[in-house]
Amino acid sequence: MMMREATPEERRIFYKEEWNKREIPDFILHSLSLREFGFDLDGTGPSHRYNQFITVEQLESFMRNRAPYSAFASVALYERPSAREGWLKSELVLDIDAKDLPIRSCSCPPGKVCERCIDDARKVAMEFAETLSGDLDLHNIHFVYSGRGFHVRVTDESVMGLEQNERGQIVEYVTGGVVPTDITMALGYSKVFRERAARTFNALNEERLLGIRGLRKTVIQRLMCEKERALKAIRDGKLDEIFSFEGMSQKTFCSLLGFLARINSGFADGKVTIDTKRILRLPSSLHSGVSMKCTLVRDIEHFKLESAVPKFVRERNDEK
Repeated sequence: MMMREATPEERRIFYKEEWNKREIPDFILHSLSLREFGFDLDGTGPSHRYNQFITVEQLESFMRNRAPYSAFASVALYERPSAREGWLKSELVLDIDAKDLPIRSCSCPPGKVCERCIDDARKVAMEFAETLSGDLDLHNIHFVYSGRGFHVRVTDESVMGLEQNERGQIVEYVTGGVVPTDITMALGYSKVFRERAARTFNALNEERLLGIRGLRKTVIQRLMCEKERALKAIRDGKLDEIFSFEGMSQKTFCSLLGFLARINSGFADGKVTIDTKRILRLPSSLHSGVSMKCTLVRDIEHFKLESAVPKFVRERNDEK
């Protein structure tokens, strides 16, 4: 699917004929007057900040009249959103951007996305949500297709009051971004890390592994030849199996794990998670950079990109 920038006229058509306030998720609507709204009016960035809308009708009027290049709403709730003062709480967010995934199954050039890498991001979002639910007992988990990836937005009261350090620990846990002190533990973070490490290792080729300091080429070649055995050993936390590979010392193994952890941490933008005053694209709005609709995803497992294609894109494709 061709993704290109929307013209000003296409934006006007979208907000006049297609944009619908009923597509704004309830978790935003129910706290609308407590959120800061920001807008990029011409494609130069979200400089139109500190906006507050008391009613959805006020927001509707703005969107239809201004047809913004991009529209954003804060993850934070404030007593005075128009001044960004009186912070009350913030959603916990994981931002998975397809163009920034450290491992992609496609061959997109840097900064570009396609249907294939967006689907890669969808699978990562599902994986992270399963950990949030299963390990951290979180239940109010929402998925938003953002135009180039997915936002996982959590509104459980137990996490909305967390500070930056605690949010940082959660993103490290979910992504598998830190090597655990005891990798052999059967439950908890050690298990999550092993699963993430095995997934990442499975996707790497010999050339990528050559970037690990201290890991000799002969060891890498052996790991590649017996990849399934190595994967099983990582998943099971059986260090004796790993050390049975010729040349794989404990120091070398630690270098491998550290390398995998660094890659793991790149599957979500940790800066977004810890930023309690972040603004995110408003579900229902147009991502004009790629002419796609940011939308709440009710069934992430069966999400298809076609559901986020605006009518004007379908019409211009039909004309070709």
